[in-house]
Amino acid sequence: MIRLAAALALLLTTAPALALDKPRDWQPPPVASVPNHRELWRSVIIELASYAKKTSKKDFTVLVHGGVELLVKGEREAAWEEVQDPSGSSFEKRLPLGAAWRPYLKVIDGLVIDGLYCGPFAYGKPLDEAVKDRRELDRILAEERTRGINRPPVPQPLGPFSIDPKEELRRAAEVRREAEKVERQRRMVYAIDTARAAGRRIMSLENCKSRQDADAALRAADRDRVLTFAAPDNPHAAVLPKGRPNHENAEPVTSIAAARTWLPMLRGDSFASRAEWVMALEKTNYDVLVIDVAHRGGDGLTPADIAKLKFKSLGAPRLVLAALPLGKTTDTRWYWQKGWETGNPTFLFAPDAEQPGTFITDLSDPAWKEQLGKIVAGIVTAGFDGIMIDETDTYLWFEDLMPLD
Repeated sequence: MIRLAAALALLLTTAPALALDKPRDWQPPPVASVPNHRELWRSVIIELASYAKKTSKKDFTVLVHGGVELLVKGEREAAWEEVQDPSGSSFEKRLPLGAAWRPYLKVIDGLVIDGLYCGPFAYGKPLDEAVKDRRELDRILAEERTRGINRPPVPQPLGPFSIDPKEELRRAAEVRREAEKVERQRRMVYAIDTARAAGRRIMSLENCKSRQDADAALRAADRDRVLTFAAPDNPHAAVLPKGRPNHENAEPVTSIAAARTWLPMLRGDSFASRAEWVMALEKTNYDVLVIDVAHRGGDGLTPADIAKLKFKSLGAPRLVLAALPLGKTTDTRWYWQKGWETGNPTFLFAPDAEQPGTFITDLSDPAWKEQLGKIVAGIVTAGFDGIMIDETDTYLWFEDLMPLD
């Protein structure tokens, strides 16, 4: 008979792990040597964003796609501090659980979240209501702790659920999925509330099952004051939508705060050439374009291409941002060299089994940070108005590789 208490207790203090394989012959380091991956990811993003904002000749927009746990101190970082300094004798002042990471918030202009309205983690109610409900529950839990009652932040249903082993397995998997959903929603709420309080733009990327679902997502986003791109059957943001954008805007847009529409097109694979891709994007009226810096990873956009894209088909200026993958890379990128494989160079930490040719990168590796810096410098020089830092959630995978207990 399957018992879930211990498994769920662990799950509810960690984020859902990414579906990636462990590196070959992997042995986790001693607990005391496990790094704080979230702080490492924050430091790299801060360094890249600060450099771009400093070297750009104008306001440079920095969006972060995902990485909701980076905005607020969570249980994992609190546990890491206890491992590193169990007596609390360190001279460094610890942020309280739930506190915002201000240096990180300072350098970003917006947070892009997948599936606020379509997908397994959608709230199904207004964001303001979700935030209010979560804060009220946290208040109740804190009050209970003062009376010696320690409930977890989300409920923990316990098995067994059936005397039938097959039904037990089915129900156990169902409970796990629901626990992951509630926990992920909890972390998203904290990030959204914190980002909004700091005046940062909340954006969402929705891959909906149908046009009807996409339209419902757009209406919900209007209600929640979220800048949303919602389209049916567009899982990799690789398809140029047909028709005109919702809330089409003839006014000039020079900041992410003024945008009413945005188009993430992170792949141009559906177009035969870079010229065809640029021409198709030129004809759109989205206020913000977020695109790859190269057609099919290798044919880089030129400053002339970017200059063309900076004007909507209606004629008004708009923003053009470059997507910058942080925690992954692929063997189709222009800088890829013959002979590269897992471990060579050392920043190619592990292959992504679900995406052939894709590799998890080690952000602690100086060579990878140097490569990222060169890419950002090229983005600024080419004339992009900003970046969307992508593939940020890989710190969750590293944390799964290196448990603290």
